[in-house]
Formats: sequence, structure tokens, C-alpha cells
Amino acid sequence: MAYQYSGTNAKSGAELDRLPRFLNHPNFHAPDTLHFSHTREEQRLDKFLETVDKLFPMQHGWKRSSVKIPLPKERCQFPSESEVPEFEIGGIYHHDLTDVIRTAFEDEVFMTYNTTPFTQYWKANERVQEVFSEAYASAEMRQAYDEINALPREPGDDLERTVASLMMWSDSIHLTNFGDASLWPFYLFFGNESKYTRGKPTSNACHHVAYIPKVSHLYVI
Repeated sequence: MAYQYSGTNAKSGAELDRLPRFLNHPNFHAPDTLHFSHTREEQRLDKFLETVDKLFPMQHGWKRSSVKIPLPKERCQFPSESEVPEFEIGGIYHHDLTDVIRTAFEDEVFMTYNTTPFTQYWKANERVQEVFSEAYASAEMRQAYDEINALPREPGDDLERTVASLMMWSDSIHLTNFGDASLWPFYLFFGNESKYTRGKPTSNACHHVAYIPKVSHLYVI
């Protein structure tokens, strides 16, 4: 409590609750803090982040790729799409979608996923109203489920077929309180999981799929 009520007054009760969890973590070693300096450690962290590959380790499934996009040119036509000038964008870090799906479906959290879509109704007196709530109870999910189960099977294939409902989201994220450092990530949520779970930051329901670099405007004179 002395730590809580000394120094800055910006420490909340929740932050104080986090402190014992850090102190009791197996990786925490008290003697390492004897000569701790915030300025020095911040400089060491900045130096570490200079090598972007360390942020996306290959052993964790990250891959580095590049894409080519066709460039429009005003008042100019090309015989075919293949002859249009292209601009190559490198430094795109990403995961394979199949790897993300496999990892999520092999995790314990999969036990909370809904793999069989259904329809919900609300009945009041003589009125029956369909309930639109979860992604796995939507008409699109039921249609996709019927389609994949109607596909022909190989001999001896009796495995269950289900739909992995992928919900993609992307937006620029600002990294610092001061300065203009930012990233443009792609996130993935599973519609098989309840929206009430996806809405909780503590559920860790968000999967990082890709980080794309910003492309400067190219002016052709």
C-alpha cells in the first residue's frame, strides 16, 4: 500500500493488483532490479526493436512476403492487364490462415466454440419471431454448413464437417502517446465463438494474421 500511495497518483487499484502477479512470476528475479534504470532499459528495448524480424519470429509461424499491385496511369491504356506497370510492396508479415485455424481449433478454447449452426425463435403469445444474435445462428452460417456437408466424400471419410467462421478486421493502430509510430494490423476473430466472449479483452479471442506496411503516394508526372 505504501507503493500505491507514494509517487505518482495515477496508479489504480487494478494496476496494484497486477504488481503481485509480476513479482510472483517464475521469470521475475528480484536481484535484477537492484540497479534498474527506466531510461537504460527503454534504450535497450528501442535497440531490440530496430530489427523488425525479432518482432515476428519465424518459429512462431510468421512469414515475410511481398505483393505486386497494378498502377493506374491517367490517359493511358494498356493492351492487357499483364502489361500494366506494377509496384512491389515488401515487408508484409503474415500468418497462413490455415495455421491460425488449426491452432485455434486445437486449443482448449475450441470446447466453447459452436460448430453446428441452428435457428433461434422467440415466441410471445401467438407471434413467433426469429432471433438474430450470434454468427453461428445466422442464415449464412446454416447455408455454408449445408453446402459443405452436401459435398461428395472419399471412401471411408466419416469425419465431421464444420464451418470455420472467419471475421476479419483491420485498422491503423497508434503505438505511442507521443510521436507518429504506427502499424496497420489485420485481426481475425472466429464467428464460432460467442460475441459475448469475443467482446472481452481478457478472453484473448483476437488472432493476429498480418501486419502491412504503409505505402507512400506515388505521383507520376
